[in-house]
Formats: sequence, C-alpha cells, structure tokens
Amino acid sequence: MGTGIATVLLAVLGPVTALVSATDIRPLALAVWAAVFGTWILVVLCAVVVYTDRRTSRMLMTLRRELAAKNNQDVIAEVRDNRVKQSRHEFKQELLLDRIDTSATTLLGDVDSLRAAEVVPELSPIPWHGGESDGPRVLFITSNGSGMGHLSRCLAVASEAERAGCRTAVLTLSTAYQVVREWGYPVMYHPSSTVSPWTVSTWNRSFARYLQRRLSADRPDVIVFDGTAVYRGVTQVSRRLEIPLVWLRRGMWKDEVSRIQYDRPFDVADFVVVPGEVTGDAPHDQNEVTYVGPVSQASQLEILDSEAAKRALGLDPDRKYALIQVGSAQLDGRSAVLASIESLNSLSTELTPVVLVSPVADREPEIPGAVVVHGRYPLAPYLKAFEFAVCSAGYNSVHENLAVGLPAVYVPNTKAVTDDQTARAELVADSGMGLAARSVSELNIEMRNMTSPATRTALIETLAARQAADGSNATITELLQIMDETRIENLHPGGTHDDAMCS
Repeated sequence: MGTGIATVLLAVLGPVTALVSATDIRPLALAVWAAVFGTWILVVLCAVVVYTDRRTSRMLMTLRRELAAKNNQDVIAEVRDNRVKQSRHEFKQELLLDRIDTSATTLLGDVDSLRAAEVVPELSPIPWHGGESDGPRVLFITSNGSGMGHLSRCLAVASEAERAGCRTAVLTLSTAYQVVREWGYPVMYHPSSTVSPWTVSTWNRSFARYLQRRLSADRPDVIVFDGTAVYRGVTQVSRRLEIPLVWLRRGMWKDEVSRIQYDRPFDVADFVVVPGEVTGDAPHDQNEVTYVGPVSQASQLEILDSEAAKRALGLDPDRKYALIQVGSAQLDGRSAVLASIESLNSLSTELTPVVLVSPVADREPEIPGAVVVHGRYPLAPYLKAFEFAVCSAGYNSVHENLAVGLPAVYVPNTKAVTDDQTARAELVADSGMGLAARSVSELNIEMRNMTSPATRTALIETLAARQAADGSNATITELLQIMDETRIENLHPGGTHDDAMCS
C-alpha cells in the first residue's frame, strides 16, 4: 500500500513542481522528473514480479504437499483394502508354500544324514529312566553351553516328568556329562562340533544321521531341546519322524545378538516353552509361546543344613564361609574372583572366602587368600554351608540361590553370548532379593553391605517370603498335553505312522 501512495505522489507532484518552476529550467525539471519516475516504475515492476514469483512458488509447494499427502493416504487406503480383501484361497497358498519349503529342508536333511553314515558312532539302547514302564517317553537334548545350565534345567524337568509317570532320557553335547552320570543319571553323550575332529558341515550330517538311527529304533513321544540355537538335524529328524519338538528356551536374551531363531522359533520347533525369572518381570514378547515359572533343581533336592553341608565339603563346621563362584567374570578388566577375595578379606576376619572349582576341572588351583574346594553337582544341597555368596548372574546360579534362600551379590558375566546377565542381576537387586555389582567400586560397596548381619537377615526374610510358581510342574503339564494331542493315532487315524510314510 505504501508503494502505491508513493507512486501517486511522485506522478502528481513531479509535473506540478516542474510547471511552477522558472520558465528557463522547466524543460530540465520535466526531464529529471521523467527519469526519476521511470526508474521508480521499473523498480516497482521488478518488485511485483519477484513477489508474484515467490507467492506462486509457495502455492506450488503447498499444492505438491497436499497432493503427496493425498497420494500417501490413497496408497495406505489401497494397501489396507487389499489386505482386507485377501482371500482364504491366497492364505492357503501361503501355507502351502511354507509347507513345501519345510519339506524341501527336511529332504535336504535326509540327504545329509545318509551321507554321514561313515562317521556315526556305535549305538547302545536309549537308557530310559524312572517313571512307569509303559509311561510316555520324553527325550531331552541339550547343547554344549558355557556351564551346566542347559543340563540342569532339563534334569529338573525330567525329575518332575518321572513323578508324572514319564520315562525320561537325556542326550547332551556338554563335556560335563560324566559329572551327571556320577550323580546317578545315565545321560547319553555326543561330541559337539567344537570338540569333534570333523568340520562343522560334516558334524551336522553326522549328528543328523545319529539322531535318525537312534530315534527310528527307539522312538520318544516328545523331544525337548534346551539350547540357544536348535540344531538343524534335531528339527529335520523330529519332523520327518513326526515327533513333536519342544524348544525349552531360556529367556532374557541380549538385544545385540543374532535373534533369527528367537524371532521365528516355529521355523525350527513345533512348540516353545520359556522358563521365567523369579522376579516375574521377564518380558512375554511372543504369541503362541508358553511362559512358565522358574525352573530349578533346587526345589526338588534335599537341602543339607549348615553343619552337614560344611562337613560334606570338607569345611570346618565352627567357621563361617562365603562362597565365591563368579567363573570367568571380569570387573574393570580384573578377575572378579580375585577382586571378591581381596574385598572380603579386607572387610572381615570372621568370614573365609571359599572358591568352588568346576566339577569337571582336572585339578584344584591354588588361590591365595581363599579355601579352594572341588565343586559338587548339583550344588544346591550344599549352599547352606555359606553365609552368603558372590556369584555370576546366570539363570541356574541365581535361581538355585533364591530357592535355597542364600543371600548373594550377583556379578554379571558380560561375556556370556546370549544371556543378559546384567539385566537379570538388576532385576534381582530391584526386587530386593539380592545385591548387584558391575564394577570393583560397586563390589566393595555391596560386599561391605553383605558382611553386615542385619543386611543378610533382611535378605533371608525377603527370600523366605517369596512366592514363585513351579516352572517344572507347568512344563510337564504342557508336555503331557502336547503328547496327547500329537499321538500318531491322532495324526494318522487311518493307519500307523509307517503306513502314512509309505502312502
């Protein structure tokens, strides 16, 4: 608006001023006015052009955004409409493709197992254990983990299965198999790929062939696999022989590890059972997965009193001890074992640190400042020998301590491949059932707290008041239901499994 007024004033006042000027300078004044007025008009026109161009650009940009938003809405609506309109026939086609893919994988497994005949060891009959002579048969298969957690979980469920009348057997890849045999359970052993002389591909073929021969001759009613990754041969052989496969999968996996099987568990197993954490805070993040309470042998074993446990371990019944069992855990780049011993010895003269070496160790190392005792399996019956423990935060260690009522400082082993021990230690600490240390400074603080009788008494009272569901019992209930629903006569009502295979 200001530009318009200025233009009008310049157009009117310029000529008037020139006309009233002296006659001799009037032509010059008119020429000056004409030049100024022309320049002004040119500037105004340029400004109008620039303004119009910018306004047009803004309008075009706004229009493009509106069109893009409209197109996106149309695309989203179309996609939703297509999903809604997907026919049952198309869904069946997808299922058929999945089955074809599974069958092709199984066929490849058949070829693999036949090629591996030359490396399969001689077989002895499956040593079925416990239960009733005609009871359903449950075969447990465990991987070769860093500890005995896989074996211990399976043995806890096996014990409950035998109480329910089932016959059980355990096939393990763990080098700790001899310890379990000495305990009294006739576990079967097959070398894992890491200790066998074969390449991984040859080992996979060998293990598939081994399972094929063993399970064809002595068929279980269900297979329970405990490990972080289900072996290809286990999946292939169980599906070819139509034996239901249950993945007993420990929870609390690290986010950064490979989760291919975790995210698609039914590609490798027919059912999934996840033992819970004693705090009950572990996430239930998958549909069609069965979540049960904590699974631990400790709830099934006779726990010795303090004096009897000390005598069984060769310790002086009149002295007080603290258990140090942190394995290979590190704190600030230092051995957590040595850091724990140093911390305890600097805080108390009444408590003696005891280091239990692995039951599979060939010898007992000398560790300055501590009593070294050869480990026992299972350890739970002897835990009352100690005032408290400094332990790793593995599933088995945590739940044994909690079941027995032993106060503990939990030191997470961050080198564990899949197990999120830091999260488990923090859950236990947050629930008031233990203490957690993730550094040497935290260890010193929590060790000082734990050497206080008042702290230990408070923890013992909290542990005594806990109410945890029995995961072993719930697991057996699930297995019995699975076996009932997947019996061969139910799968093939017109004939036997062999008839179906030949048809």
